[in-house]
Parts: sequence; structure tokens; C-alpha cells
Amino acid sequence: MWRIVKWLFVLVIVLFLLGFIGGPFLLSSEPGRKQLEAELSKALDRQVTIGALDVGMFFASFEMKEFAIANPAGYPQASLFKAGGIKLDTSLGLALQGKVEGSLKADGLEVLIQRKGGGSNLDGIAGAKGGGAGEPNEAPKPSEPKPGEKDPGAEGTELDVALELTNSKVTIEDLDKGEKLVLEGVGFWMQLTNRENRRNTGIKIRVDSIDKNGIHVRDLMLDAKESGGWLDLEKIEAHLAGQGQIKGNGRLQVEGGDAWQVKLDAVGVKLTDDLMPIVGSLYPLAAKAEGQADGQLDAAFDVRGNGLTWEAIKPTLLGKGQVTLTGLNLPSGSVVAKLGEFAGRSPGGVQINDAGAEFGVSQGWLQFNRLSAKTHEARYDLAGRVSLEGQLDLTMDLMPLVKTFGGGNTYKEVSKRVDKIPVGIKGTSAAPKFALPKAEELLKGVVEKTAEEKLGGLLEDLKKKVK
Repeated sequence: MWRIVKWLFVLVIVLFLLGFIGGPFLLSSEPGRKQLEAELSKALDRQVTIGALDVGMFFASFEMKEFAIANPAGYPQASLFKAGGIKLDTSLGLALQGKVEGSLKADGLEVLIQRKGGGSNLDGIAGAKGGGAGEPNEAPKPSEPKPGEKDPGAEGTELDVALELTNSKVTIEDLDKGEKLVLEGVGFWMQLTNRENRRNTGIKIRVDSIDKNGIHVRDLMLDAKESGGWLDLEKIEAHLAGQGQIKGNGRLQVEGGDAWQVKLDAVGVKLTDDLMPIVGSLYPLAAKAEGQADGQLDAAFDVRGNGLTWEAIKPTLLGKGQVTLTGLNLPSGSVVAKLGEFAGRSPGGVQINDAGAEFGVSQGWLQFNRLSAKTHEARYDLAGRVSLEGQLDLTMDLMPLVKTFGGGNTYKEVSKRVDKIPVGIKGTSAAPKFALPKAEELLKGVVEKTAEEKLGGLLEDLKKKVK
């Protein structure tokens, strides 16, 4: 999106210069329309088509209808950008002084961003070059201009235009992986300027809805400021479908790489069927619930990484997070219910009074520092990790639960002779697999240990007698 803004900057300058030099009557004619198509195609390094062009008297406005920018060679025949209409309102008096002030408005835009072979259809537009991956470990601080230093483009035409894009549709597609993300109802507001004292003018982005990987987000709002090749995300707010809100802030690299970092709080998220696979990864005790779980989730994340698609993000993601669940009722089949059954608890759902997890994120895994659940009957404590793809690598000592629930027919007698009953939990959050120790193997170890102790004692007595 940021490179789209860059060529809109070019578009405004070209419109102004051609309008000022050629005159409104020339540009409104068929030769003028073709001339503008040619100039914009050259400036943007993409084939540009304009259905109709209207230049107001005294250069008061420029309006293009059925405007489109084609995809570059090597990509599917489609429009990278198209709009039913784009209108630039400016001031003649200031234009005569080499200044363009006013507003650029467009409604009903469609932007198609496609990635392929490590590049994208945005590479090379208006002279822009794709950047390499930045370091995810630490986002650099924005560079501030030196005293008296001007931004690039400050020479020549002075630009200060309010950019307003409403009711837009943005599609981001990875042609190699067959992945697609569609953003509906996108609104974008910012000040398009090369004035030094306006370099930190605010940017507002609004998205009606996002539906990706089972998460339905609506009313996404981003308030940001551009500085030194980065967008400082001063406010991030969104609502989840059903119930729940996301709030936070962060930074996004828009030049020279695609690093980012965010701090997000999820508040009052109601558990739904769609969310349970994600909840099962963040809180594995809730994994594989057969039936609807009830409860509310609150979470906090402080993470950073590289990339804008999940496949690119996963290997670079670093940070930490914590999850708290209240009013949690988990049906039979969930990991916590199954662990209780193994320890002798009657089958059925589990009502949890206190549920929480704390973890660090690194190398594609959530490493849990705390993963626990407390019911009116017992406390469950697990250790281990879960991959970002949902692979489980967890362990638990079943002994505390066996002492509470009696052990059933399996571990009732065993618990009198051993100190621990280790249980491994593998598989995935959608299909966990339990590695339960066999009672006879645990008892065999006890017998062997007892025999060794007794034999050792007999040998010691024999040595003393020989002496």
C-alpha cells in the first residue's frame, strides 16, 4: 500500500504539470487524454488507461474516469489498480507559484498486489525497488531530518494534498503458495506532501472486514505517522466477529524491508468454534474440545518479525505473550478432561476457575513458562511447547490428579509405590495423542529397584562377615 501512495505522488505532479502546460481544453480532448495516458505510463512504468478525462476551468480540478494501471509482464493479465473515478481539486493561484494544494479523492478502488518468485507486481513502479528482509530482532528507530535538510522531492513543485481513498478493495495474493487475503471496505486518509514541516502528517487506515485463517476481524482502525521509512502505528483497534476487541500499537517498515513489531491486547474475546483451533494452540489444555466451549479470553502479545504473509512470518516471529481465560467450561474430549479421566475422574466436561498461560515465541515455537488450570477438584500443571503450526510437545506428572481422583483401575495401586506418573502429550492441537505409562512397567521399575536395594544390602552384610 505504501508504494501505491508513492506513485499517487507522481500522478499528482504529472497531472499538475500537464494541466498547467497543456491547458484544460487540450487535456479534456481525445489527444490530451492519450497524451496523459502516455505520460503516466512512462512515469509509473506501467501501462495506464483512462476512459475519460475532464479538466476544470482555470485548472481548478482534474478528474479521470475508468482509470486503470496494468500488471507488469510476467504476471496474470489483470489491473494492478483500477478506479471508477479519481479527482484532484487544487488552487490556480498557488499553482502559478509552483504549489499544488487541495485534495485527491477516489472511491471504489480495487488494488491487486501479487507476489511471485520473491518479487511483486509493485516492484519497479514509479522507479520503486523491492526491499530485502530487515532484521526482526530490533526495529530501528526512525531517522530524523538534520537541521535545514529537505525531504527527497522537496525541490521543484511543492505538494500538499489531502489524499482520501474510500470504499476500496485490496487483494494481496501469493501466486507461488496459492494464498489470498482480501480486505473489504478499505479507507485511507493521509496528507500527501513533500513539505519538510509536514513530514509527520498522520495517516488513517480503515478496513471494514478481514477474514483469514478462521479469524473474522471487522472495523479495523490504524492511526499512523510515517517517519524514516517506517510507519509508527500509534493506534490499532479492531473488533472480532461475535464479541471481543483488539487494541495496541506498533511499527511497520515500509522502505528497505518488511520488518514489524506490535503490542496487542485482546479483551473480552468470546470463545467460538472458529476460534478454538487457535485457542487450543495458545492454551493447549483446551485443545480438541468435543462440543462448544464457553468462556472469555483475554490476552497480551509483544511480538516482532518479518513479512506480511503467515508463511513468511512464522520463522521470524519473536516475542512473548500471556493468556487468561475466565468462566471457562470445557466439554469432554478436551485435553484437560482426558487427563482427569486417565487419573480416575468420571467422564464429562470440566469447569475451570482459573486458567492461564505465559509463553515466549522463538524459532517457530511457543515455549510455555506457565500452563495451568484450577478447578474445584484439582489443579493441572503442564510443561513444554507448541509449534506455530499446532504441534504439541508437552508433559505432565499425573500423580497429583491420581491422588485426587483415586487412579481408577489403572493407577490406584501404582500410586502407592511410585512418586511420579509421567504423561507425554504429542500430536496436534486438533488431534492430541497421549503417551501413557503402563502400570506394569511402573511397578516393574519399583520391583527392580527394591530388589537391587535388598541385594545390595545382602552383599554388604556378606562383606562384613568375611572381614
